[in-house]
Amino acid sequence: MCKLYLVDDDQDVLDSLSWMLDGLGLQTHSFRSGEAFLAQVDLQQPGIAILDIQMPSIDGMELLDRITSTHSPIAVIMLTGHGTINMAVQSIQKGALDFLEKPVDGDKLHNLIKLAEHNTASCYTQRAQQASVSERIDSLTPRERQVMYKVLEGKLNKVIANELDIAQRTIELHRQKVMQKMQVSNIAELAYLMAKSDADIKIPRPSPK
Repeated sequence: MCKLYLVDDDQDVLDSLSWMLDGLGLQTHSFRSGEAFLAQVDLQQPGIAILDIQMPSIDGMELLDRITSTHSPIAVIMLTGHGTINMAVQSIQKGALDFLEKPVDGDKLHNLIKLAEHNTASCYTQRAQQASVSERIDSLTPRERQVMYKVLEGKLNKVIANELDIAQRTIELHRQKVMQKMQVSNIAELAYLMAKSDADIKIPRPSPK
């Protein structure tokens, strides 16, 4: 079970939600303000945050912005006592999993938390994989990155050697180094790793020396 955070400036609401969720076997961590939450929670770890929208200083929407701006894997459920359709739409557009009105329906919240658990775990795993791939790419030399880019384009060693004006044997050695550093055994695995990790990862294309 990942960590479950409750953020609401109303202690009665916190107590009520904690009592409800504890009854479902879920352990909660309560915060009376967005500031307290940000000061004590590691946003880069998986978790679920149930945020009240109307709070002094940092309100729920701003706190949601703070969480999503860090590319946090934390799944967010918004909660309000005076909701509007516009607020619901905005919160979903900003990355919230759902928008609930007080008093909360226990069964609906429980089902949402199950979905949030899956989402935050999946997101955390994906981010960790992306970080791992980025570290492997960073370990490549500029020439190795260049060779990898051309290999991923499907070009043969002799073609790459001709385009870079270097010996084919040198290309073969660079290719071996790429496979070792990227921790794959063939081009299919390399392509799959890059596609699965993050389509936004860009491979630098340095100019031939």
